[in-house]
Amino acid sequence: MSKRIAIIVFFFVFFSCSSTKPPLIFGIKYDVLTGSDYGGASFQFYEIISDETEFNILLKDAIIKPFVRKDDIKTCNFILVNMGEKQKEGYTLKVQKVEELSDKIRVTLEEIEPKENTVQVTTKPCYVIKIKSKKPIEIK
Repeated sequence: MSKRIAIIVFFFVFFSCSSTKPPLIFGIKYDVLTGSDYGGASFQFYEIISDETEFNILLKDAIIKPFVRKDDIKTCNFILVNMGEKQKEGYTLKVQKVEELSDKIRVTLEEIEPKENTVQVTTKPCYVIKIKSKKPIEIK
């Protein structure tokens, strides 16, 4: 009987403790809307598009337009990633993970270099990512 009470007390204490760390939830939905070796800027940067004025510029882009609706800005944020000027074709961007914290969305990106035998040409890779949340975004 005392063994049973000890187990019950253990589970009660263990599961009733609160954590000070904000909860972390994986699986936030996202879409890479477009990615290209050409069309980006000469320098590396990213921009988070979260308001309607900036979003209207995306709506005018012929490549992106088929993948977005005018009201997407009410439920989603967008990330424009420019990888800067590169001396070869084939650089890609990988979304490693998208995590939802209690106060923000954390997006971890990785730049993937092309294989050795790629064409030597100046490129300016860029990507547009749609994050299906309106929480503030942090890029890692």
